[in-house]
Amino acid sequence: MPGNLAPLYAEAQNVVEQSPASACAILRILIQAVIRDRGLRGRHIVRDVGTLVEQGAPVGLLRALDVVAMSDEAAKTPAELRLADGHTDAQNLIMFLHLLANQTA
Repeated sequence: MPGNLAPLYAEAQNVVEQSPASACAILRILIQAVIRDRGLRGRHIVRDVGTLVEQGAPVGLLRALDVVAMSDEAAKTPAELRLADGHTDAQNLIMFLHLLANQTA
């Protein structure tokens, strides 16, 4: 993960227990920032991850999006969080962020 994103990541980790919705919002910002760091716009996460896979990133990233349950519609509106289980959603986003950062570096 780019070093300039470390403070935001630490913030997400710090608030996840008290406010999983806040952690998820920060993690979505981080995911978009990592995508932008890879040369894409970061506006449509699902589409951008698909492009990264076409460029050689592991297909597992697309499967991980299924776990995160980030639909195309949800990815278009990152400001709208629909948290069924906030802590699980936050942990899934953390897992996806790690995969994205490590497998597209």
